[in-house]
Amino acid sequence: MKKLIVLLSGLWVLTALGAEAPTRRPLDLPSGGARQSMQDQDEIAEIIHFYGHHYEADAFLFVIDRSGSMSTGGKWGTLLEEMVTAIQSLSSNAELGIVAFSTPIVPWNDQMVDSGPSARALAITFLSELQPMGATCISLGVNAGLQILRTSSKEIDSRRLILIGDGGQFCAGNNDAEMVVAEIVTGNWDMHRIDTIFLGNYAAGIDLFSAIAQENGGQMRIVQ
Repeated sequence: MKKLIVLLSGLWVLTALGAEAPTRRPLDLPSGGARQSMQDQDEIAEIIHFYGHHYEADAFLFVIDRSGSMSTGGKWGTLLEEMVTAIQSLSSNAELGIVAFSTPIVPWNDQMVDSGPSARALAITFLSELQPMGATCISLGVNAGLQILRTSSKEIDSRRLILIGDGGQFCAGNNDAEMVVAEIVTGNWDMHRIDTIFLGNYAAGIDLFSAIAQENGGQMRIVQ
């Protein structure tokens, strides 16, 4: 009888302890845990603030006008300020490329680059060494940029080419606006988005930049 009482007492203690033990609850994590969370962060597009407008992408290719006319009216200084601010706002998950067009075409790199701290610093140094000079070879600059943009590891819908300039095309006798647009459309056979920013009020240049954006799935903005 004493043995039975001891046995029942032991079972009662174990039952009581089991009842008091806290129930384990799952962590409030998405399916896949921390790895999935990091993947979600990678899928969030970068947003830059550039010439008063927000642009969203995972890979940015800037095609910038460094022709002689950019030296007037403070346009070159403002362009550098806007570029530096945009570059510094990128995270290491984004990709970056730069092409400066005049005569000749000057790329920062021949492929898209992950925009880590050292790459951002090198890009800013590259910009600081440029000087506005020469003619305005827009179609050559854009097509050079498209070749670089194709090296991106990002999905094509997450890539963006941004063209910035202040004039029409004046390049070795090829000054026909319709021909310039046609050359860019032909070069953009895989339909990367091209947005344009026109600096100033030159009517022929505005029409050209508008047509380039319209024919390549982008938007055109005028900055005066």
